[in-house]
Amino acid sequence: MRPPLEELEAFLLVAETGSFTKAAQRLGLSKSVLSRRVGALERRLGVQLVHRTTHAVTLTELGTGFQERTRKALEDLDDAVDASSRGAAAVRGLVRITAPTNLGVLHVLPAIAELMAQHEGLEIDIELNDRYADIVGGGFDLALRIGELKDSTLVSRRLGTVHRAVVCSPDYLARRGRPSTPSDLEAHECLAYANMGAADQWRFLVDGEWKAVRAGGRLRTNDGAALRAAALAGRGLVGLPAFITQGDVQAGRLVRVLEEFPMPEAGLFALFHSSARLPGRARAVVEHLGAHFQRMGF
Repeated sequence: MRPPLEELEAFLLVAETGSFTKAAQRLGLSKSVLSRRVGALERRLGVQLVHRTTHAVTLTELGTGFQERTRKALEDLDDAVDASSRGAAAVRGLVRITAPTNLGVLHVLPAIAELMAQHEGLEIDIELNDRYADIVGGGFDLALRIGELKDSTLVSRRLGTVHRAVVCSPDYLARRGRPSTPSDLEAHECLAYANMGAADQWRFLVDGEWKAVRAGGRLRTNDGAALRAAALAGRGLVGLPAFITQGDVQAGRLVRVLEEFPMPEAGLFALFHSSARLPGRARAVVEHLGAHFQRMGF
């Protein structure tokens, strides 16, 4: 007899998270109900799929093989459902996302709101946090990250490139003058962005080589919006991702300096767990975000 879909989904989430508790939370079920579903699946198949201990859940050899085949089968089912739904222009269901705070506020949320307006059945749960979230343990369908990817177990898709630029207010320039080379920063008040590695060591491409320059100052924080506010108030020069300051630059509230000396760029990625089923609704979100970032010049 073919197992019910609810039993297969319960097993896949337990396999993905390594925990009955986390899988139950993600499905909005009690742990006992989820455990019964996985147990019913094992009895239906006549095999043991998971090893249960007080501290962890691991897959048996048969469970590992069954996980891969089941995941692929349900992905094909999702694709079939999505293909049918597209005839009605429908993207439905819940997608859980984690993203950096400033990127989320300035770009992800507006882009997602646009997609939700097109698809009334789409639900979004988004966590904005500059710390790297545990995608699987946190129950996320996808994560947006900027910079070097350190977790080799994650599958990534590049959505764009984050450019960085040094900006300040016109008032600051009038008072302190415009730096003409990166070395001039040592004589200026610089605002340190802790999320960009060595906050007081800014790197520039000078004559074809990367050069680190000490950019000292009295204010240091990990929040790009706070540094933007400080720059607008004339407190100093700041090297920020361009997506944080581009509106102010276009409006003349901030001015770019040292444009002939590029700063390092960083990749913008969508990440998924390698063993996770990426539902069609999540793929639709990724496609929409990719198009948005491309339009915005990332």
